[in-house]
Amino acid sequence: MQVSLFLDNNVVSVGSTLAGIIDDISVRFRGVSVTARRTRDSQGHSHRIVEEHTHVDIITSLFDSPRSTIVLPGEQILLFAIQVPVFSECTCLALADCEQPCWNRGSRTSCEHLVEDAGLVRTGLPPSFYANHDMYVDYQVIATVNRPGIFTWQKSASCAVTVIPAMVAHTSDKLYVRNSENNATEYKDVIFSAKCDKLPEEYFAPGALPRASGMKRLFSFSSRHSYVDVPLKAEMVLYNNCEASLWEQIPLELYISIQVDNVSRIAGILNIKLTSMTVVLESTASGYVWQHHQQSQGKTTILLQQNDLDVPLAPEENEYHVPRFRIDHKVFKSIELGMDIVPDFDVKSLQHRHKIGAVIGLSFNDADSKTLRISHDFTINSGTYYDLDTQMHLPLRQTEIMKSPEEHSN
Repeated sequence: MQVSLFLDNNVVSVGSTLAGIIDDISVRFRGVSVTARRTRDSQGHSHRIVEEHTHVDIITSLFDSPRSTIVLPGEQILLFAIQVPVFSECTCLALADCEQPCWNRGSRTSCEHLVEDAGLVRTGLPPSFYANHDMYVDYQVIATVNRPGIFTWQKSASCAVTVIPAMVAHTSDKLYVRNSENNATEYKDVIFSAKCDKLPEEYFAPGALPRASGMKRLFSFSSRHSYVDVPLKAEMVLYNNCEASLWEQIPLELYISIQVDNVSRIAGILNIKLTSMTVVLESTASGYVWQHHQQSQGKTTILLQQNDLDVPLAPEENEYHVPRFRIDHKVFKSIELGMDIVPDFDVKSLQHRHKIGAVIGLSFNDADSKTLRISHDFTINSGTYYDLDTQMHLPLRQTEIMKSPEEHSN
């Protein structure tokens, strides 16, 4: 911070003290979440309506006696320390029926709620976040120098702060110690067509691959090949309550299965290959301003991308004897989340959520590749936990080693 200097007396004799007077040097830590929308009045004029919640606003002085403190010549290094709170000071976030947001239009005002109104429900400090100039959570440290007197002036400098939030929990909470058996499975049904060698008429019985529909069905009668529909089911299995911390691996498994009654229905008929795989993380921010929905802002991050694969797939043994293929371990052993991802949060007027998605490329009998997409809601947290019982930060949460259902049964 560069500050202009005003002396009490700019004419001095040798041996005298050269000094200036500072009213105060203060440091302010302030964080707000903002959602905004544009509207038009009856005359067609556009207005920007802003909803702003103040989550933290701490001001501290660097002097024990700020008024008329003498600052000697030379570079002055002043240290400060501000404790970043765990909870937001905006109590209206804890009240579901609150319709009175914090506003800041020139002069600062705050929610007219008492802390007692929120009861035991408190909202954690949201993470730093920026979707666009209408949806963001911003934290700043602002240092201000005030000089009193006739020639009063004020100089300030600010610095953006990235805040990593904490999840609040009780050490006795079962959710604190995650269990890898808590999982969710997403299914996606698709139908592809495939060209194969001529099949006898008796093959097309219930439980087998059906004839292709449309023009390809006609081609099957008049050519040396058969065209069949391939009813396929994709599965995405997510363990650990469908969540992960920033530095953790994503607990993810991917399967495909052909919807026939027995693996013999495709043996010698379909040669299936994995041709590509992309795993993405989709984030979506959405907001509400005066009960009006603010258009969502999305972002897609590629976590893994493998093109030009040529991996033959063989069905795994299972109790139902249907052709089911596990494909994730054909491409990757693990996928780790980076540290530059903003965790999920919800601060009433602004929400940030994630989905994990996979784009899978398959080919049948060395024909052109066909792609399918599957995704599921996925929670990302900071990995930092705060114990409500002891009012202290907890160690990294214990997680069982991720196991598949087959491994758990052994």
